[in-house]
Amino acid sequence: MRFLTVFLSMTILGASLNASEEVTFHSQARQDEFVYTILYNLLGKQDSGYYLEIGAGEPIHINNTYVFEMDYGWRGISIDISDNLMSRWYAVRSNSLLSKDATQLDYSSILEGFPRVIDYLSLDVDGYYDTVLRKVMNSNHVFKIITIEHDAYRFGDIYRSKEREILTALGYDLLCADVSSSGLAFEDWWIHPDFFPSDLFQQLKSLNLQGKDSMEIVQNIKMLISN
Repeated sequence: MRFLTVFLSMTILGASLNASEEVTFHSQARQDEFVYTILYNLLGKQDSGYYLEIGAGEPIHINNTYVFEMDYGWRGISIDISDNLMSRWYAVRSNSLLSKDATQLDYSSILEGFPRVIDYLSLDVDGYYDTVLRKVMNSNHVFKIITIEHDAYRFGDIYRSKEREILTALGYDLLCADVSSSGLAFEDWWIHPDFFPSDLFQQLKSLNLQGKDSMEIVQNIKMLISN
């Protein structure tokens, strides 16, 4: 996804259900705004949450979890193979960053002490997507929302089909297939139906969010807030 940086804005400003409250989002393609809108606006989340972020990148700029840790008190673990992020990370964040190869980790051990149900999985590793996803799912944790890169605009169906096979078999629903930015399909956004009231789940599915731009997806979901 970092290959798309030149096409995307650095910071996205969104509004929560409370119009007087402004939330500053930082993701490269509105992933954090998508998660926020579903959990807080549609599901009425009142408490803090948990995340696993694989392929974290910078601690703030185009980061998918910064807003949840800093503004909403979420606990989480971030992972990035780069070995030069530590000083910048801990200058502004408290939750852990592991400078490790995501393909070599034991996620059952990493997530020890976390609840079995985790709010958000962000997976952006520029290759080996399905390998890492399979290892995460072998931890037997369940995620309410998953944003996962497949970079179909670069790799075609090589990773995308394997990711979809894994997640579909585990009961996840592909709410937003082939999320795009500047016309380039790069990610899938999934939800787990077990954590959604049936009427809300059907409303989300009726939006037909397949193959759409990330901005359009978030805008369409926000239309449900006032209904």
